[in-house]
Amino acid sequence: MVRLDEHPTVKQYRAKHPDSGGHSAHPVLDCEWLRQLCIEAGSDDVGFVEIDRAEIDDQRADILWLLPKTRTLVSFVVRMNRENIRTPARSLANLEFHHATDETNDIARRIVTSLERAGIRAVNGGAVGFPMEADRWGAKMWTVSHKPVAVAAGLGQMGIHRNVFHPKLGNFILLGTVLMDAEVSELFTPCLLQSLSGM
Repeated sequence: MVRLDEHPTVKQYRAKHPDSGGHSAHPVLDCEWLRQLCIEAGSDDVGFVEIDRAEIDDQRADILWLLPKTRTLVSFVVRMNRENIRTPARSLANLEFHHATDETNDIARRIVTSLERAGIRAVNGGAVGFPMEADRWGAKMWTVSHKPVAVAAGLGQMGIHRNVFHPKLGNFILLGTVLMDAEVSELFTPCLLQSLSGM
């Protein structure tokens, strides 16, 4: 597991801001360190999107409502077991979705917990599953739309079925998003994990 307190980025920031309680206006995190943190939290692929990207213009108000100082969105992918989804037995497919949904929410929470321990403000961008913001009845009842964020992060393309199609995992995936008030040292189209190269 990544030891946040020992990472040079965290040490350098805390040395420069001893009275900040571990928070700054816009700390900059090392891209590879953040990627490794997300992988160790359980994600199968991850990408980063700056808040000013044009692809998420229509999401920005909702994002800033959740975390007003958001600078970067962490988009991550969790694979599902393909044959459990393909099977005609609805009970098995339903169970796979439920387990993968719980796993995705747990991963988001682990990422947020690790970032907070490093002094970075972060929030889960929205629970996977059914929308719960019933006070928005008749309009958008979810918080952050994971799909356009994932596409902007380079994790795949939107298919005609309106699901994100990951280049290695297809659409047998669930998506999560974490918002944070830090910038990332390098934003890029993510390289897939080595463990996926043989798929």
